[in-house]
Amino acid sequence: MSDAQAQEEQNQVRLLEAQRSRKAAQEDALRLANRVAQLQKEDEKAKKRIQETQKRASEIRNLRKRNEDHKLEKEALNQQRNRELAMQMEQLTVAKRENERRKQESAEFLARQKREMREMTKGEQASHERQLAEQRLLERKKALESKEAVRQKQQECKEKQLSEKQKQMEQNRLEYERRLAEETKEQQKKEKELQKLAQQEMELIERLQHKQLEQRTAYEELESALGLKKGESRDAFPKTSGPVAAEPGLADEPDEQEVAKQFGILDEEGTGFIATGQLNSLMTNLGISLNDAQLEQATSQLDKDNAGKISFGEFLLWWSG
Repeated sequence: MSDAQAQEEQNQVRLLEAQRSRKAAQEDALRLANRVAQLQKEDEKAKKRIQETQKRASEIRNLRKRNEDHKLEKEALNQQRNRELAMQMEQLTVAKRENERRKQESAEFLARQKREMREMTKGEQASHERQLAEQRLLERKKALESKEAVRQKQQECKEKQLSEKQKQMEQNRLEYERRLAEETKEQQKKEKELQKLAQQEMELIERLQHKQLEQRTAYEELESALGLKKGESRDAFPKTSGPVAAEPGLADEPDEQEVAKQFGILDEEGTGFIATGQLNSLMTNLGISLNDAQLEQATSQLDKDNAGKISFGEFLLWWSG
């Protein structure tokens, strides 16, 4: 049994060694395969680099050849231009020489002509100077005549302007006299109108005074008919007209002319009316002060139709009543 066991152990040992050897061989084969694959990749890369290098070298050779061809063409073109420039310079030199020759010929021709002209003008110069002197004298004479004509024209213009000015002054004088006559006539007309209005005013005042006398006579007849004594009517019958605040018999009571004057001051437009609102101012100007009740009573008596205005006639009758 021991031999069999020993044999079996040896077999197992050999089996393990064989397995180890197989695994080592597999690992070596794998590493070798990897190195081969890597070498193949490097070989492909090397081939590509060689191809690119060859391609680049070919491009460089082509570029160098093109540059050399371009250089040769440029040199040929420069040579052609130099030849053309040389030809042009030669042509310019020939043209310059020809131009100088022509200039010299022209100068000689002009010199000959000048000499001929001097010889021709020697005899004509004196005649020409005489003609110039005669022409200057003629021009001076014409200038004097023109100056005299201008002076005469200016004198005529001055005389014409003076005549027109005198004529205008005469027209202005006549116009002034006409306007003065019109203004005088208008003034006389206005004075006549003022006199007429003054006369009319006096007639109205006399008429109002006459009406006042008639009214007083009527009051006296009424007092006589009622059997009242003289002076009792003021107490028996309340006063319905006249300045309500005025005391009878005042020595300094304004007369009718003063009333007309104060009324005219308020009647700025000369219509013969004043506004009812101006009644208090009129009474104040006449030296009479009214309280509110008196002013209301006077307004109702003077503006019975509530027209908002008071006539001079109504006020004068009321004042004198």
